[in-house]
Amino acid sequence: MHFFRQRRQRKEMERRIQARQGKKAVERHIQRQKANIQRYWALAKRAARLQDPEMFRKIARFILVTQRDVHMWERRLLYFDILQARRDQVTAAAEFAQAYQAMAQSMLAHSKPADLARIQQDIEMGLAQAETMDEMLAQLVEVSEDLLEEMGQEISDTELAQIMAAIQAEAEEEGQGVSDQEIEASLRAIEEQLRRT
Repeated sequence: MHFFRQRRQRKEMERRIQARQGKKAVERHIQRQKANIQRYWALAKRAARLQDPEMFRKIARFILVTQRDVHMWERRLLYFDILQARRDQVTAAAEFAQAYQAMAQSMLAHSKPADLARIQQDIEMGLAQAETMDEMLAQLVEVSEDLLEEMGQEISDTELAQIMAAIQAEAEEEGQGVSDQEIEASLRAIEEQLRRT
């Protein structure tokens, strides 16, 4: 009996470690995607200043897709945290039911038959509550999956136009438009550097 309890505790510890590692991996992914959004934003402004509409539109689409990815993974983390809290509640209820059962068995030695029936009924109620909470966890998982499927919607032209307008406005506000003179000066500097080598 003691062996099985240790084995079950070890398995639970392994699951908790695996869950924690998975959560950290998702958090790192979200941080990388947020950095990508900033990088794409800078590239989109450059494309806007260079007046390359095709590249500008493509990068704006990358931004939207990446923003959706971040939003989706943040929601998944939220559901993960909710499920983790529910799991802790289920675990607490199960541990309480086991403690209650142990206490009841200790009382059985000194109880009357009428008390035994009531104690047994209380034990069964506690175990049924733990089982109900476990079913609720399963339903929560299903609901979270349904909500996450909604995230796979296509990018609308309106969304794309809005983000492109924001990028364009920021690029114009920065006033770092590349003029023909600046391009020619850069080319002359490159040619001069090539002649020296």
